[in-house]
Amino acid sequence: MKILLLEDSPDDAEMLVDELRRAGFAPTCRRVEARAEFRSALADVAGPPDVILADYSLPQFNALEALEVLRAAGLEIPVIVVSGALSEEACVDALRHGAVDYLLKDRLSRLGSAVEHALSQRRLLAERRRAELTFRAAFDHAPVGMAVTDLAGRVLQVNQELSRMTGLGPADLLPAMICDDDRPLVEERLKRLVAGEADRVSTQLRLTRADGSMLWGQYSASLIGGEASSVVHQIADVTDRRRAEEALQRQAEKLARTNSELQELDRLKSEFVATVSHELRTPLTSIRGYTEILADSDATALGPTERKIVAIIDRNGRRLLDLIEDLLTFSRIESGTLTLSVGPVYVRQLLDAAGEAIRPALETAGLQLLLDVDEHIPVLQGDAEQLERVVLNLLDNAVKFSDPAGTITVTGRERDGEVVVWVRDTGVGIPDHEQGMIFNRFFRTADAQQRAIKGSGLGLAISKAIVEAHGGWIALESIEGSGTTVGFGLPTP
Repeated sequence: MKILLLEDSPDDAEMLVDELRRAGFAPTCRRVEARAEFRSALADVAGPPDVILADYSLPQFNALEALEVLRAAGLEIPVIVVSGALSEEACVDALRHGAVDYLLKDRLSRLGSAVEHALSQRRLLAERRRAELTFRAAFDHAPVGMAVTDLAGRVLQVNQELSRMTGLGPADLLPAMICDDDRPLVEERLKRLVAGEADRVSTQLRLTRADGSMLWGQYSASLIGGEASSVVHQIADVTDRRRAEEALQRQAEKLARTNSELQELDRLKSEFVATVSHELRTPLTSIRGYTEILADSDATALGPTERKIVAIIDRNGRRLLDLIEDLLTFSRIESGTLTLSVGPVYVRQLLDAAGEAIRPALETAGLQLLLDVDEHIPVLQGDAEQLERVVLNLLDNAVKFSDPAGTITVTGRERDGEVVVWVRDTGVGIPDHEQGMIFNRFFRTADAQQRAIKGSGLGLAISKAIVEAHGGWIALESIEGSGTTVGFGLPTP
């Protein structure tokens, strides 16, 4: 620790040094008694002193003059005034000029604590200066607008970014730049901040630029300074982000309206399909009834040509009626009105019946059907008619997409608390990129379209809905060129 002694008495100087050593310090001391010597000591190349002990009154130079020299030089070195006799008025005068403490020479027991206090104050002052410099640098070069006000709202400092952002000078800033509609909210929150009822203010608000245009700012404010003597305000320009958010919101609202309109159109379409399908089913049922009468050899005397024509009418009528049934069923599924007639389902009988129903198509296509069903497969609870429809859909697809001399295998097993049915064919298979869409309504594979295979694209979608209505699952496995397997599982009672 370097001590500068402003003292004309070597004995008194030695006494001060001894007292510092008794207090635990190891001082390096230099004694001066004139202004020139004092200035020289301050300019020492080894650095200025840490503490100055100055006699209040010397013949050539005194403590008050030393304090003026320090102030003029901009040096913040703590000065402790030491004197043989010091009036109360002199003590006050010394403190007013910048001394940190005063002592009487006949009462030096407090010298150690006074020096320790002076050094502590110097450290705090240095830290404060560094903090101020750091704040100043951050303040001046901050990428956001910043301002410092006193607690009454008077502007003390404004950084360049805030002036650039708004085009306003310090006199016009805060709160004048805040939009009238947002100002009451900000003022109310700042009052709570100053009153200690909040740690920070944060909100988005609108600001008025010098040219009258508006910008959106992300605003925050907090207390700074000794005992919270100031408020620092920060404003980031978020106009572009706000506009983007508003554009996204408008787009979302537009999409919501469009989606609602599409849902309504979809509902109207479903109602229309259901109505038209229902209206078509009645006359088609009548047509098929009359064609059956005509085809009955016992009731008519048709020739071979006429019978062939009746058979074509009947076959196409049946196809059209099947399509109408699919449309009606899907309309019920979409509207949530599909009802199941739940009862006992004998899986083996159901698969046998489906196999018999599809046999004419198998014979025409030159395909073989193999049934592999457990004898003791459990009886399920469900809608047997709808489940038979599922199996017939799967078998119908297997027939359509299998080449002549191929084989279709139907397997029925009980497995882990459910009955699983698989329908495997040796047909053309389905490309990987189409398999994820195979259960979508109206979806038809590229191969089906190229080969003009008849179908509505509803069979698998309806099958999926029926199986899931029974609490089951349906899945597909396929390798292009090596066949397809479609299976479903239903929970056992």
